[in-house]
Amino acid sequence: MKEKRKIDSFLGADIEFEGKLKFSETVRIDGQFKGEISAKGSLIVGESAFIRSDIHAFSVMVSGEIHGNIFADHKVEIPVPGKVFGDIEAPIIVMEKGAVLQGMVRVHPEKGGDESVLDVSAAGENRGISDPSLGMIHGIVMGGPPQGDGHINDKSALEEERGRCRPIKNAKVVAVCGTSLKKKTQTDSSGRYQLTDLEHGVWKLNVMSKGYEVGEATVEIYAGGVYEQNFV
Repeated sequence: MKEKRKIDSFLGADIEFEGKLKFSETVRIDGQFKGEISAKGSLIVGESAFIRSDIHAFSVMVSGEIHGNIFADHKVEIPVPGKVFGDIEAPIIVMEKGAVLQGMVRVHPEKGGDESVLDVSAAGENRGISDPSLGMIHGIVMGGPPQGDGHINDKSALEEERGRCRPIKNAKVVAVCGTSLKKKTQTDSSGRYQLTDLEHGVWKLNVMSKGYEVGEATVEIYAGGVYEQNFV
């Protein structure tokens, strides 16, 4: 049974709006929006909606198309025919088979809670996400003078380092678990990478790029999940 939502404000399909949108209740958008969305309430993106914006909200349901990153305090839902071209960060992420996500996801505990949920139905349209019982590692590779142990996950420290470094594109990222499991990929033009379908175990990561020292890190995958590992 689908959850019923009370809609307090509505932007119709014939409306085009550019600017900043802030609200504390539930808003539905069926038109076109470009700018910035920052809300304490919930956002419903209708099938006819086209949004080019980063979104910060309590919860977001996407049946239309979004170009931008989504940060939710509670939940992000992407039913068919929803499309998201950007990264998602939320305690609960639910995707229906046939929905489209081109970006990376980060699942974290909800404020005041201790549970995170990643519920994704595998489909050819979803990039980088398949069986939710398997793990995924993603992150960014930045180039600059060697700093400490070579990898930083603290957000404030990472942002400080990013100001002095540049993303490294086409860097080779290799992950090895035991003697028989191996995954490899390379960074995109923004220095980001993701390794998917990782089985339970301790994965050793190596990042290599011409002119830079080799970056190393270890990530333990337990019962699936999404893990972030940055190299600076």
